[in-house]
Amino acid sequence: MEEYIIMAAMYNTMTSGKVDKYLVNKGDKVSPGTPVAEIISEGYFTLLSEFEGRIKEIYVMEGDYVEVDTALMEIELAEQE
Repeated sequence: MEEYIIMAAMYNTMTSGKVDKYLVNKGDKVSPGTPVAEIISEGYFTLLSEFEGRIKEIYVMEGDYVEVDTALMEIELAEQE
């Protein structure tokens, strides 16, 4: 099963942001709270994973500006026991 890490609104009026730098790579394991990307938009923010799993795909390049709610990466969820 997959989930997506999206460009979250870091403040109430945020409509878009720039992916400055990814802190993870395809294939990396992440847990809830793992920093996954640095975002620039009216400040500098760190985007955190909400999921337990492995980075399956990264959709947005570093340096790209995207709208809030755009999928940045796909997570292959860890198997629940």
